Amino acid sequence: MTEAFSHIPNYTTDDYERWEGDWELWGGHPVSMSPSPSAKHQRVAGRLFVALGGSLGQQDGCHCETFYEIDWRISKETVVRPDLMVVCEPVDTTWIEVTPALIVEVLSPGTASNDLKYKRELYAAKGVKYYLIVDPGAKTIEALALDGDAYAPMHAGGESLSFDLHDGCAVSLDVAGVWA
Repeated sequence: MTEAFSHIPNYTTDDYERWEGDWELWGGHPVSMSPSPSAKHQRVAGRLFVALGGSLGQQDGCHCETFYEIDWRISKETVVRPDLMVVCEPVDTTWIEVTPALIVEVLSPGTASNDLKYKRELYAAKGVKYYLIVDPGAKTIEALALDGDAYAPMHAGGESLSFDLHDGCAVSLDVAGVWA
Protein backbone atom coordinates (compact mmCIF):
# COMPACT_ATOMS: atom_id res chain seq x y z
CA MET A 1 0.00 0.00 0.00
CA THR A 2 1.35 3.42 -0.87
CA GLU A 3 1.94 5.96 1.83
CA ALA A 4 -0.94 8.20 0.66
CA PHE A 5 -3.48 5.38 0.95
CA SER A 6 -2.26 4.30 4.36
CA HIS A 7 -3.56 7.60 5.77
CA ILE A 8 -7.11 7.31 4.45
CA PRO A 9 -9.35 6.37 7.40
CA ASN A 10 -11.51 3.30 7.16
CA TYR A 11 -14.73 3.42 9.19
CA THR A 12 -17.10 0.69 10.38
CA THR A 13 -20.71 0.51 11.53
CA ASP A 14 -19.47 1.18 15.08
CA ASP A 15 -18.25 4.60 13.91
CA TYR A 16 -21.35 5.11 11.76
CA GLU A 17 -23.65 4.72 14.77
CA ARG A 18 -22.02 7.76 16.44
CA TRP A 19 -22.30 10.15 13.49
CA GLU A 20 -24.85 12.95 13.42
CA GLY A 21 -26.73 13.91 10.28
CA ASP A 22 -27.53 11.84 7.20
CA TRP A 23 -24.70 9.57 6.12
CA GLU A 24 -24.08 6.30 4.38
CA LEU A 25 -20.98 4.14 4.67
CA TRP A 26 -19.50 2.79 1.43
CA GLY A 27 -16.69 0.31 1.87
CA GLY A 28 -15.50 2.08 5.01
CA HIS A 29 -15.81 5.61 3.58
CA PRO A 30 -18.45 8.13 4.76
CA VAL A 31 -20.80 9.58 2.14
CA SER A 32 -22.93 12.62 3.03
CA MET A 33 -26.62 12.46 2.16
CA SER A 34 -27.16 16.19 2.62
CA PRO A 35 -29.14 18.25 2.07
CA SER A 36 -32.34 16.51 3.09
CA PRO A 37 -34.79 15.49 0.34
CA SER A 38 -37.10 18.12 -1.14
CA ALA A 39 -40.87 18.21 -0.67
CA LYS A 40 -41.35 16.82 -4.20
CA HIS A 41 -38.97 13.95 -3.41
CA GLN A 42 -40.84 13.15 -0.18
CA ARG A 43 -44.25 13.39 -1.88
CA VAL A 44 -43.26 10.92 -4.61
CA ALA A 45 -41.54 8.54 -2.15
CA GLY A 46 -44.61 8.67 0.11
CA ARG A 47 -46.95 7.77 -2.74
CA LEU A 48 -44.71 4.88 -3.73
CA PHE A 49 -44.59 3.64 -0.13
CA VAL A 50 -48.39 3.66 0.12
CA ALA A 51 -48.84 2.04 -3.31
CA LEU A 52 -46.33 -0.75 -2.73
CA GLY A 53 -47.53 -1.44 0.82
CA GLY A 54 -51.15 -1.43 -0.29
CA SER A 55 -50.47 -3.88 -3.10
CA LEU A 56 -48.61 -6.24 -0.76
CA GLY A 57 -51.29 -5.94 1.92
CA GLN A 58 -53.96 -7.31 -0.41
CA GLN A 59 -52.27 -10.71 -0.68
CA ASP A 60 -52.92 -13.58 1.70
CA GLY A 61 -49.76 -15.42 2.70
CA CYS A 62 -47.42 -12.70 1.51
CA HIS A 63 -44.96 -11.71 4.23
CA CYS A 64 -43.08 -9.05 2.29
CA GLU A 65 -42.95 -5.60 3.90
CA THR A 66 -42.21 -2.12 2.60
CA PHE A 67 -39.70 -0.01 4.53
CA TYR A 68 -39.05 3.73 4.23
CA GLU A 69 -35.61 5.28 4.80
CA ILE A 70 -34.14 2.54 6.97
CA ASP A 71 -30.51 1.44 7.01
CA TRP A 72 -29.51 -1.68 5.11
CA ARG A 73 -26.33 -2.95 6.77
CA ILE A 74 -24.65 -4.89 4.04
CA SER A 75 -21.40 -5.45 5.90
CA LYS A 76 -19.37 -4.03 8.77
CA GLU A 77 -18.08 -1.38 6.32
CA THR A 78 -21.11 -0.69 4.11
CA VAL A 79 -24.44 0.84 5.13
CA VAL A 80 -26.90 2.40 2.68
CA ARG A 81 -30.28 3.98 3.25
CA PRO A 82 -32.46 3.59 0.16
CA ASP A 83 -35.63 5.64 -0.07
CA LEU A 84 -37.77 2.48 -0.09
CA MET A 85 -37.17 -1.25 0.20
CA VAL A 86 -39.38 -4.31 -0.01
CA VAL A 87 -38.04 -7.10 2.18
CA CYS A 88 -39.44 -10.63 2.04
CA GLU A 89 -37.69 -12.08 5.10
CA PRO A 90 -38.42 -11.40 8.77
CA VAL A 91 -36.85 -8.23 10.17
CA ASP A 92 -36.09 -8.47 13.89
CA THR A 93 -33.56 -5.63 14.22
CA THR A 94 -33.71 -1.84 13.99
CA TRP A 95 -32.15 -2.03 10.51
CA ILE A 96 -32.23 -4.38 7.53
CA GLU A 97 -29.60 -7.12 7.37
CA VAL A 98 -31.02 -9.27 4.55
CA THR A 99 -31.04 -8.51 0.84
CA PRO A 100 -34.21 -6.65 -0.18
CA ALA A 101 -36.25 -7.98 -3.10
CA LEU A 102 -36.88 -4.47 -4.43
CA ILE A 103 -35.23 -1.10 -3.85
CA VAL A 104 -36.55 2.30 -4.90
CA GLU A 105 -34.34 5.36 -5.12
CA VAL A 106 -35.95 8.74 -5.81
CA LEU A 107 -33.40 10.97 -7.49
CA SER A 108 -32.29 14.21 -5.84
CA PRO A 109 -29.95 16.68 -7.56
CA GLY A 110 -27.21 16.28 -4.95
CA THR A 111 -27.16 12.47 -4.86
CA ALA A 112 -28.49 11.33 -8.26
CA SER A 113 -25.09 10.21 -9.51
CA ASN A 114 -24.72 7.96 -6.44
CA ASP A 115 -28.05 6.25 -7.23
CA LEU A 116 -27.33 5.93 -10.95
CA LYS A 117 -23.79 4.56 -10.63
CA TYR A 118 -22.50 3.29 -7.29
CA LYS A 119 -25.76 2.09 -5.81
CA ARG A 120 -26.90 0.48 -9.06
CA GLU A 121 -23.69 -1.58 -9.14
CA LEU A 122 -23.83 -2.32 -5.41
CA TYR A 123 -27.45 -3.46 -5.46
CA ALA A 124 -26.81 -5.73 -8.46
CA ALA A 125 -23.71 -7.21 -6.81
CA LYS A 126 -25.71 -7.90 -3.62
CA GLY A 127 -28.53 -9.64 -5.53
CA VAL A 128 -31.38 -7.12 -5.24
CA LYS A 129 -33.90 -8.54 -7.70
CA TYR A 130 -35.53 -5.25 -8.75
CA TYR A 131 -34.30 -1.64 -8.72
CA LEU A 132 -36.53 1.35 -9.47
CA ILE A 133 -34.93 4.69 -10.24
CA VAL A 134 -37.53 7.42 -9.93
CA ASP A 135 -36.96 10.89 -11.38
CA PRO A 136 -39.50 13.36 -9.97
CA GLY A 137 -38.36 16.15 -12.30
CA ALA A 138 -38.82 14.14 -15.49
CA LYS A 139 -41.72 12.12 -14.01
CA THR A 140 -40.13 8.83 -15.05
CA ILE A 141 -39.56 5.48 -13.43
CA GLU A 142 -36.74 3.31 -14.75
CA ALA A 143 -37.59 -0.26 -13.77
CA LEU A 144 -34.65 -2.67 -13.73
CA ALA A 145 -34.56 -6.42 -13.15
CA LEU A 146 -31.47 -8.35 -12.16
CA ASP A 147 -30.19 -10.40 -15.08
CA GLY A 148 -27.14 -12.37 -13.99
CA ASP A 149 -24.87 -9.88 -12.23
CA ALA A 150 -26.25 -6.68 -13.82
CA TYR A 151 -29.55 -4.93 -14.31
CA ALA A 152 -31.59 -4.99 -17.51
CA PRO A 153 -34.53 -2.69 -18.28
CA MET A 154 -37.97 -4.15 -17.61
CA HIS A 155 -40.65 -3.76 -20.23
CA ALA A 156 -43.63 -2.01 -18.71
CA GLY A 157 -47.10 -2.98 -19.85
CA GLY A 158 -48.91 0.35 -20.20
CA GLU A 159 -49.03 2.38 -17.04
CA SER A 160 -48.45 -0.53 -14.67
CA LEU A 161 -45.37 -2.32 -13.40
CA SER A 162 -45.50 -5.78 -11.86
CA PHE A 163 -42.84 -7.52 -9.79
CA ASP A 164 -42.73 -11.17 -8.71
CA LEU A 165 -40.90 -10.64 -5.42
CA HIS A 166 -41.08 -14.01 -3.76
CA ASP A 167 -43.16 -17.21 -3.84
CA GLY A 168 -46.74 -16.07 -3.46
CA CYS A 169 -45.81 -12.38 -3.34
CA ALA A 170 -46.13 -10.03 -6.24
CA VAL A 171 -46.61 -6.30 -6.34
CA SER A 172 -48.18 -4.04 -8.95
CA LEU A 173 -47.54 -0.36 -9.25
CA ASP A 174 -49.78 2.14 -11.05
CA VAL A 175 -47.20 4.51 -12.51
CA ALA A 176 -49.71 7.31 -13.22
CA GLY A 177 -50.74 7.30 -9.54
CA VAL A 178 -47.20 8.20 -8.52
CA TRP A 179 -47.44 11.51 -10.41
CA ALA A 180 -51.06 12.35 -9.48
